[in-house]
Amino acid sequence: MFDPQRGFVDPLLSWYEQNGRHDLPWREPDRTPFEVLLAEIMLQRTTAEAVAGVFRPFAARYPTPAAAAAAPSDDIKGLVEPLGLVKRAAYVRQCAGQILSRHAGDVPREHSVLVDLHGVGEYTARSVLIHVHGLGVAAVDTNVRRLLSRFFDVTPEQSQIAVLADALAPSTRSSDFQHAMLDFAAEVCTADSPGCSSCPLRGPCATAEE
Repeated sequence: MFDPQRGFVDPLLSWYEQNGRHDLPWREPDRTPFEVLLAEIMLQRTTAEAVAGVFRPFAARYPTPAAAAAAPSDDIKGLVEPLGLVKRAAYVRQCAGQILSRHAGDVPREHSVLVDLHGVGEYTARSVLIHVHGLGVAAVDTNVRRLLSRFFDVTPEQSQIAVLADALAPSTRSSDFQHAMLDFAAEVCTADSPGCSSCPLRGPCATAEE
């Protein structure tokens, strides 16, 4: 019987240890909860490579909810403009203001409270719970959905994939597991030309190409 821990989770984490994008600035271990939330908002509908060039100067200038909420909107727009979707500037300012007024400047720990913040949806809330609070769940985006639907040969329908992803997430390494799925989907199990011939998960993968 196939063991998903040995056949998928463990080899994926091993691949991530050697090949993951550990240099992304928001993955640095000393990043604050607000900085992680900030990065997740920036990453919405944008590549990690694009955000990497914007995140570090933004976080240095506005490292706290108080600093971001007090910033002139044009200043924030100028910093996030390279990412496109300038409405992200409003997301950051309003979200920071809500954290200040409702939560005494602390990023919430509850899912229902996080999704009530401006600009924070299901994926962003789960990502914060995983990377900040170590919750043993997963967050499903297009890349994670593609990876899991291919490997396990299941329909990419959102709710089914979300249940599967949560079941796979290791309780003690959920942050590494989430990053591993994202990086593997970006580097190996890509949308158009997946690297099946050299894929370390090829053996048990249900849809590996010859």
